[in-house]
Amino acid sequence: MSEIENPYQLFADEFTEADQSELAHFDCGEADDAPWARAANEWLFGSDVWESKKRGTTVWLYRLASGVLVGFGSLGLTRRRWPPPDGGYANLLIIPMLGIDRQCHAQPPDEEMRYSRQILNHLLYEASQLYQSEKERGRSILDLLTLWVHEDNCRAIRLYEKFGFAAVRSTAKKPMMLMVRRL
Repeated sequence: MSEIENPYQLFADEFTEADQSELAHFDCGEADDAPWARAANEWLFGSDVWESKKRGTTVWLYRLASGVLVGFGSLGLTRRRWPPPDGGYANLLIIPMLGIDRQCHAQPPDEEMRYSRQILNHLLYEASQLYQSEKERGRSILDLLTLWVHEDNCRAIRLYEKFGFAAVRSTAKKPMMLMVRRL
């Protein structure tokens, strides 16, 4: 079939150093220069993305079939106190960072095909695969997926809640909020 069934369908490719040149015009920013948008840009353009990859985090770029870069997402393993703040140390999954280019925010108009939803669906799928893989390897890991979100990022919090994430607690890392969901 030469015609694309859905022009809004995203395709995920693992991010490599060769992809850096494609990021020249990518910007997660918002009109008000929100701190979470700056943090996403800094993570992707700075050394954090490479440091995360060295620790085993997978980072994907999400593109349309036309090649237009829409966003990025990441998934890795972390070792944290669970339950916070005083529980024992446990292995769990984390989405270190994700972002969508400002021109693609709240797009496309069809809510079911929204880029943010497609990216989260992909990350949830990959999280379940990674969890199963770790269990099969005999690794002790909780069936939890975590992420941090800025407490003022209401749009992101609502989206995460739609996907079953719940705030765990306010932290000393204010203004960041830990959210978690079972796999």
